[in-house]
Amino acid sequence: MAEPPVNIFLIGYRGTGKSAVGKRLATVLNRRFVDMDDEMTRRLGATIRDHVARSGWPAFRVEEKRLLQELCRGEGRVVATGGGVVLDDENVAAMRAGGLVIWLQASPGVIQARLAADPRSHDLRPALGASPDPAAEIREVLPQRLALYRQAAHWQIGTDELSAEQVCRSLAARLDA
Repeated sequence: MAEPPVNIFLIGYRGTGKSAVGKRLATVLNRRFVDMDDEMTRRLGATIRDHVARSGWPAFRVEEKRLLQELCRGEGRVVATGGGVVLDDENVAAMRAGGLVIWLQASPGVIQARLAADPRSHDLRPALGASPDPAAEIREVLPQRLALYRQAAHWQIGTDELSAEQVCRSLAARLDA
């Protein structure tokens, strides 16, 4: 790739490695890292779980879109998006116009294990599906999003068998190609 992308957007379901890979990739590429979930929490003055409980998913998606539009106007960022950012066609168009969109993929079992190992996961992330059971939620929601991730992404990489460092190295090498 002769010219580096203006921004790099990491998309994918919860637990696919967006934050961990994004931090490392930003360091390697000497770019600013933005974790949209962390930035949303800061701006809302509450966890995403609390904000959604208080105001609902539609209100959260409005704020998420506002933040993404702002990030797309900047340059030189690696952005770990929220897993549902692809639910809005305008978000997808803005990311694709504003940089390179990379889909981090993981299997349902790996996602479940990673979420279970993340002590912040339950406290910060609201339920996405009808069931409070993480395995049932993944079985319900992930299939609904797969086509959206596929359509949004310029590139995709599986993260099941790779550490965040290995994914980062692979992406950095591909960016240099």
